[in-house]
Amino acid sequence: MESSRQITNDPVMLEIFWERCISIVDEAADTLVRAAFSTVARESNDFGCAVCDSDGTGIGYTTKGTPRMSIILPRTIRAIIEKIPADTLQDGDVLFTNDPWYGSGHLPDFYITMPIFRHGKIVGYAGASSHVADVGGTVSTGARQVYEEGICFPPVKLFRAGAPDPVIFSIIEKNVRVSDMVLGDLNALITSCRTSARELVKLMDETGIDDLRPVSAELNARTEKVFRRAIEEIPDGTYSSSIQTDGFDGPVKLQCAITVRGSDVEIDCAGCSPQASPGGINVVYNYTYSAFVYVLKCVLDPHTPYNEGITRPVKVTVPPGTILNAQFPAPVFARNQTAHYIPAMAMDALSKAIPERVMAACGSPTNRTNFSGRNGLDGRPFSYMMISSGGMGACAGKDGYSCTPYPSNSGSPPVEVIESVVPLTIRRKALRPDSGGAGEFRGGLGIELIVENSSGQPMQVASRMDRVENPPLGLAGGGEGGLAGIWMDERPFPPKGRGELAPAHCMLIHSPGGGGYGPPRQRDANKLAEDLREGFVSTGNAETHYGWKPQ
Repeated sequence: MESSRQITNDPVMLEIFWERCISIVDEAADTLVRAAFSTVARESNDFGCAVCDSDGTGIGYTTKGTPRMSIILPRTIRAIIEKIPADTLQDGDVLFTNDPWYGSGHLPDFYITMPIFRHGKIVGYAGASSHVADVGGTVSTGARQVYEEGICFPPVKLFRAGAPDPVIFSIIEKNVRVSDMVLGDLNALITSCRTSARELVKLMDETGIDDLRPVSAELNARTEKVFRRAIEEIPDGTYSSSIQTDGFDGPVKLQCAITVRGSDVEIDCAGCSPQASPGGINVVYNYTYSAFVYVLKCVLDPHTPYNEGITRPVKVTVPPGTILNAQFPAPVFARNQTAHYIPAMAMDALSKAIPERVMAACGSPTNRTNFSGRNGLDGRPFSYMMISSGGMGACAGKDGYSCTPYPSNSGSPPVEVIESVVPLTIRRKALRPDSGGAGEFRGGLGIELIVENSSGQPMQVASRMDRVENPPLGLAGGGEGGLAGIWMDERPFPPKGRGELAPAHCMLIHSPGGGGYGPPRQRDANKLAEDLREGFVSTGNAETHYGWKPQ
């Protein structure tokens, strides 16, 4: 305890300790990426890592992966420990769940945590999460209940005192399409947590700390203080926004009112559409909460390393049974098709108070198209999720990035990687001219993909796509981004549907562009000339939106 007090009273030592914690979870993240079998973790960064003290309070989060997964991890760890109490745990135990209401909102996200023992007592918890390649079920958005979407594990002991539970592993193996890949990713998550646990004990040995909680409390208090100071820069008031999504079989309304009082933020989501059925586009509260916290962090304090201190000034209220607080057993497989609208809605609300700090709507949700079949490149069943990212929205002073996933941070693997793991041939991958919203600062461009079935056999296709009808909106007079779309052999394909792709036939996929910022006719002439030269903007678009005249 004396060492803990010495560190908490020494700003330099405290900073060194925190940086070491972050480096530990970054090493755990690298371990996860190197050990993962599927491209979704290895190439697309769809994972999170964190270390917590013995109360389950987050101390350090990885700087890699998907931030919202890391934000959720301590909440998940505490919920797991409520079901499997600390006094029942042994050194070598590994806990596991993929229950959407414990984690980040859908079954493909696997969550692993393990108690960290030192001198015979629990000093903390290591946590890691990742999207895995398959969990069985429909692999589509059309389910009426979560039961149809795949296998679900409540919090369970995956290992007991270092010994694996063969029953759980065999259940997973029997219920997923690509068991080697899923079990490989599960073992990668376990190895990641073991890395965090080993290195955290080593840090405690070096510093002589017996109890992480005093240091954790000080680090979280400092983070909270910095974040509250950033919140205080927003004028007090209530700022509202309402947005429409494509929904499943009809439009969905999302609504929020963000109230700022001093250094506190209260977000009320009353007025949202009820949870959907059929249609796995529902969002659990955890994921909604983390999305609001994440966007506030991005807007107000993007540079300070974060821990659970950033969650303390933020209260989010969502009526149960609505689409942003779906109740069991609602289908949730495609929850990102709704949740990825939250940052655009929040930034639109905040634009009424701090317009210079926010950006126009991004070309998200990230489109996801699942290809699966019985005979992959190795002759075994395969299931592959193709991610096609849209353009980011522009902001005051800066164009949006093209084909950049926000807020998911989970991108598409290189063409060479895709073609090396599944029987798909990428016939075209290119930026879509004119898809970025016009503005003084232009929205990022979406992508065009042409994907051919090169397996020699029919292949199942399931699409998760939004913004086919509701484009990303601009801000401060900026134009809207281009719409998304999907076609099979030049015929429209259901944006949230299923079908069969014949051998040598193709899917055409368009991701949306980001919204523009500011009046287009105020765009710098040199930037517009560069857009024309690079093919980002056509001459017709330049004439119509920017007032450009041929020389």
